[in-house]
Amino acid sequence: MIDIHCHIIPGVDDGAKDLEESLEMAKIAQSEGIKTIINTSHYNMEFDYIMGEKLLIELDKFNNILKKKKINVDVKIGNELYYSEDFLETIESKEFYTLNNSRYVLIEFSPTRFPKQLMEIVYELKIRGYIPILAHVERYREVQDDPRIIEDAVKEGALVQINASTVLGKGSKGAVRVSELLLNSNLVHFIATDAHGSNRRRPVIRKAYDYISRKYGECMADRLFVKNPECVINNEDILLERESDKKVESKIKKSFLAKLFSKK
Repeated sequence: MIDIHCHIIPGVDDGAKDLEESLEMAKIAQSEGIKTIINTSHYNMEFDYIMGEKLLIELDKFNNILKKKKINVDVKIGNELYYSEDFLETIESKEFYTLNNSRYVLIEFSPTRFPKQLMEIVYELKIRGYIPILAHVERYREVQDDPRIIEDAVKEGALVQINASTVLGKGSKGAVRVSELLLNSNLVHFIATDAHGSNRRRPVIRKAYDYISRKYGECMADRLFVKNPECVINNEDILLERESDKKVESKIKKSFLAKLFSKK
């Protein structure tokens, strides 16, 4: 399997705090069946994170240590871009890393200020030759309240990643509910760990793969955990498999009704 969203390089952001924790994360990932990890260190100018050339140096150092320790995990370069008011300037600067230097770029938003102009953001990225992947969309309150936001973003050209832990029922009720709705509507393209450590938010994925395989079939599990991530690694196009708009709209309406009655 391939994990496209992970914070494993030591001491570069709010992920692994030191080499010991990074190595433990790599061992956990290997035991879970993860062969490749895209390190997605936060690209956020509001924090003093390691970015740019220095990040690439740290990546090379870490991969060399993994080889010496005989830990069979390959770590690729990437960033998780934080959306801010100067986001387009960030894109134009080209100082961030796409996922394994591909067209695919991982985007996250403020947990309290989800942008109303999401379609415009997706459009601006697309016309610049990027394919946006929206990180852990199930966590945003606005998406929980109106999943049609994600349906519209996918129509505009975005791809969607949700966290493995949410698939297994960990997180808020809203996050778990909307992740299931998006999966049922074929609006999810990647399931990743978003791991930040070896104790909390660990790089565990096997149970989520098994759950998806049982509930939706092995073909879908392979697509979300292996084939689509491979397309990212190889900078290849991803074939989208979606239900008809009417079916998606029907499921979203049912979700709203269920939510409404649950409050009574």
